[in-house]
Amino acid sequence: MKQRRIWSLVVGGLLLFSNAAKADMVPSRSIGNDPDKEALCATRANSTGKTVPFLIDSRYVASARSFHPDTTFIAVDGISPQLIECYLREGTGRYEPASFSPEGTYWHLIKPPGPGIDTDKDRATAAKVCLEAALSHSTRNGLDHSVNNAIFEIDFNRAGTLVAGEKAERYDIAVRGTSFYKSSGPDLSAVKFTCLLTRALKVKAVQSE
Repeated sequence: MKQRRIWSLVVGGLLLFSNAAKADMVPSRSIGNDPDKEALCATRANSTGKTVPFLIDSRYVASARSFHPDTTFIAVDGISPQLIECYLREGTGRYEPASFSPEGTYWHLIKPPGPGIDTDKDRATAAKVCLEAALSHSTRNGLDHSVNNAIFEIDFNRAGTLVAGEKAERYDIAVRGTSFYKSSGPDLSAVKFTCLLTRALKVKAVQSE
C-alpha cells in the first residue's frame, strides 16, 4: 500500500509539473510552514549551506501535503542548492528530511533581475560585454584576437571574492578570457582578464593579469 502511494505521488508529480509554463510559483513565506518545524528540518538536514527564500509551485506543495499534511519545505543554498522536504517519517518515527531536490521547473531560488547565463545566447552576450569592457580598459596596441576561457555564476562559495576591488555577490556573473597581442617575436603576448557582471549583464569590474 505504501509503495502504491509513493508511486502515485511520483507519477502525479511528473504529470502535474511537466509543463513549467503553467506553474503557479509562490514565495516560500506564503506556503504555511511551521517556524519550529522549519528550524528542526534545517538542523536535521545537516547541511553546510544556509537556508534561503525560494519560489515553489503551489500545486507541488498541495500535492505533497495531500500525502503528508505536516510537510515542511526549506531551501538550502550551496554549491548545489537543494529543496528539502521534511515530515514525520513512518520508518524512523522522526520529523526529518525525506527528500533533497536540486533546482528544477517546480522550484528555484529567488535571483536578482536579469537574464543571467541560462541560455547560449545569454552566455554569448556576457562574453561579448566582457571582451568589450576588457579592451576598453587596455592601453596596449596590436591586438590579434581574444578568446573566452570561462563563464560562470557566482555560487555560495565564491561570493565575496574580489575582482579589481569589487566584491562578487551571489548570482553575479564572472567571465574569464585572454587577449593575444602582436609582439616583436614569433609568439603572441597573452593578457588574461576577468570581468564581474550583474545578472543583467552590466559590468561591475574588470581586472587584467
